[in-house]
Amino acid sequence: MLMRTALFSLLFTLATVSSLSAQEEEQEPEPKKPQAVVEASIGETKNVHQCGQLFLAGQFTTGDISKISEAGIKRVITLRTEGEIDWDEKAALKAVGLDLIEVPFRGTESLTDEVFDEIRKLLADKETATLFHCGSANRVGGVWLPFRVLDEGVELETALQEAKKIGLRNPGYEKKALEYIKRKQSE
Repeated sequence: MLMRTALFSLLFTLATVSSLSAQEEEQEPEPKKPQAVVEASIGETKNVHQCGQLFLAGQFTTGDISKISEAGIKRVITLRTEGEIDWDEKAALKAVGLDLIEVPFRGTESLTDEVFDEIRKLLADKETATLFHCGSANRVGGVWLPFRVLDEGVELETALQEAKKIGLRNPGYEKKALEYIKRKQSE
């Protein structure tokens, strides 16, 4: 009788554990909440914000390069076109072991779906500390908007406020970003 009770108890325990395990597997994990955009600083660089390991900013100076490296940043993504600054940004960054990725555009006519697509792909890498910049962070804000909405699930109005906080002030960039978001959401 004691053996039968122990066996029944063991079977009941196994059935309960199995049932709980099945319930846990059915539950989807909670979506990860996107990190907040907060003000930050890197030397004398203007208009710096941070979101996790991503720094969003205007143009830095040659004197800020050591600060960029000290901040643990490993790569820099620039939206600037050739000739916008009078020094060799790529060589200066390479000299301290930083990678430079160029996705240049200037003006609404050169802000294409391909630019948005490339930026979204680059920003999806959250493992590499990155400085993402242009001259004033205006362009950064414009291409940040689709990434936040489409890839991070941030509500459009919140993402638009963030983009403006970061530096977006060109209505043409905003319009292009909103049109891109609408197209991608309907695909």
